[in-house]
Amino acid sequence: MVDPEFTGFRPGSLDRLGTSEIEQLELQTRALRKVDYQCGGGMCRDAVVVRVHWGHEMLRMHATDPVRQRLFVAVADLHNLAGWVCFDSGHMGAAHHHFDVALDLADQGGNDDLVANIHYRQGRVNLHYGALDEALSHFQRGQLAAARSGSRLAASILYVNQAWAYAKKGDEELTLKLLDRAKTEFAAAGTGPSPDWARFFTETDLVATAGTVLTELALTANSRHTREAIPALTEAMRGYGPDMARSRSFCLIALATCHLVAGEADQGCAIGSQAVSAGETLRSVRTKDRLRPLKQQADLRADHPASRALSDYITTFITSPTHV
Repeated sequence: MVDPEFTGFRPGSLDRLGTSEIEQLELQTRALRKVDYQCGGGMCRDAVVVRVHWGHEMLRMHATDPVRQRLFVAVADLHNLAGWVCFDSGHMGAAHHHFDVALDLADQGGNDDLVANIHYRQGRVNLHYGALDEALSHFQRGQLAAARSGSRLAASILYVNQAWAYAKKGDEELTLKLLDRAKTEFAAAGTGPSPDWARFFTETDLVATAGTVLTELALTANSRHTREAIPALTEAMRGYGPDMARSRSFCLIALATCHLVAGEADQGCAIGSQAVSAGETLRSVRTKDRLRPLKQQADLRADHPASRALSDYITTFITSPTHV
């Protein structure tokens, strides 16, 4: 668990807020987000919650209007991160609360790009738990906010996640159209600086998400989509470094699933074992949840010794105590 006192900044001794204090809060949010990507939400949740408390102390201080507007955005993004790490560590009531507060503060700060990102993350929570219509509602509301902000990157994030929801529904035609739209928007976004909440969405992440979407289509619509998914996931897996360990573990899970669906049991089981091993290094309940469909595919091939071994390995991992 990350020490919540890992920097010395505290707002309690201040009478009037300036930009330097907000910059420090933003830097801490960025640092904690990196911990989440690398180690899982359970590793930094307590530290994020401490910063949320400090952020609300700062909201009660005197500040000029421009400083206050920046503070609204900074605390909104802190709640956005808090919602995400609570989601990743299985604290769903807290996650919904933080996202709701984040939306309110982002509105007050007038930042539609952040509003779009919060809706994306709320949609991902619903997508994870199979509430597909609710997920699509958030993605579509996020798309409206992205249009208001003019962010092509935000639009790309939301289109590829809408594709994911429709893939889970088995709608092959709409899924592929949305994937193409996501790639077009990403190309149009260019390579300029991104806000911290969207910086994760690189070309590697787009390729990984597209591969995951195609994996879903292989499961719900037509197994031929594994032919496109496997190269995409393989490319993305190689593009993720140790700073994005959780994303790489998700990529391994999808790739193993694809190989099993494609009839390549030996390769699928070998990669599946790598996926479980990667998950063991993370403080993430979501990783365990994402392994369950892979276990189902292994169980369908129980006559294959490596598939049985993979199923047993996953069972041991997902039933082990997780302190997150």
